[in-house]
Amino acid sequence: MAVQCILSNAEEFVMASFEFTRRKALLAGAALLATPAILRADAPRLPRLVLQTPGSGPAILLAHARALSLFNPIADEVHLSIWTTGDEMRAGLVSGNVPVSVVPTQAAASLYNRGFAIKLVATLTDGHCGLVARGMEDCTIPDLRGKTVVVPAFNDFTGHMMRLALAHHGVGLDALTLIPATTQMEAAQVMLSGRADVALLAEPGATAALMRGRADGQDLHRGVQMRDELGAITGLRPSLPQAALAMRADFASQHPWLVSALTTALAEAAEDLNANPAQAAENAAPFVERAAPMLAQAIPFANINVLAAHVARPEVEALYQVLIAADAGIIGGALPDDGLYAV
Repeated sequence: MAVQCILSNAEEFVMASFEFTRRKALLAGAALLATPAILRADAPRLPRLVLQTPGSGPAILLAHARALSLFNPIADEVHLSIWTTGDEMRAGLVSGNVPVSVVPTQAAASLYNRGFAIKLVATLTDGHCGLVARGMEDCTIPDLRGKTVVVPAFNDFTGHMMRLALAHHGVGLDALTLIPATTQMEAAQVMLSGRADVALLAEPGATAALMRGRADGQDLHRGVQMRDELGAITGLRPSLPQAALAMRADFASQHPWLVSALTTALAEAAEDLNANPAQAAENAAPFVERAAPMLAQAIPFANINVLAAHVARPEVEALYQVLIAADAGIIGGALPDDGLYAV
């Protein structure tokens, strides 16, 4: 009887231990499945990731993401650099030296329609460019009649947006003087030197020009934002998805997990950036070589918002349709098909 009792107790102990171990295993498995892939020890990882961006709002976003260590689960090393012209951006992608880059959304369509295999990963802003005017508060597009206006990237995105806005308001190109500038910095210098009454500038350049001009006693003011202009043209919300993260299609195929991982990391960075602009400015200042207090003032006007390509697609296509109506050659002649969109 004593032996039977001992055996019975031993069996109960073994079964209890087995049940406890099985529960732990099941819980551990459930926790593993619930953990995002980019955080798991067995998740794919790159030895090095090269990212390039213009020195506008998305540069602040990428620098902040790096400072928050959000790229750490993705790559052992992340190299960030800034491109200053569209030609430099295109050369990096086409050569393969830069497999992932922030690009003007229209440039992604143009490259795709001209046969370059590229994927649109996510849009990064709801629009970060607008007018800066001397002696005019709340300057509108019709107010530009008779004025001298400097426009950076005249044959690229900002130039296209200026011409679209002028046409929408019935302002002919002969009703004002347009000064082309190669870069944002050049456009700001033309404005601050007094050679232009108005400039179309992207953030943080617009805020920098306003602060510097006002410090010198110039009567400078923000004018209409291009996202409001596009919203009026398309009938959608005031949004200008002008900058997007793009990836070479071959690179995306080699690393199919990377699109989702980067989108998730940048969305988290964007949420933190908008909640903590002062800290984001401190994190980005060394990278963009701008003063942190100025960047903190610019961030609210940069309208940083990360939307996966399939979510942003209706607004992206609305922008493309407007560009096609103005000049189909801007994006290579047609609305891109499904192949452009990574997700």
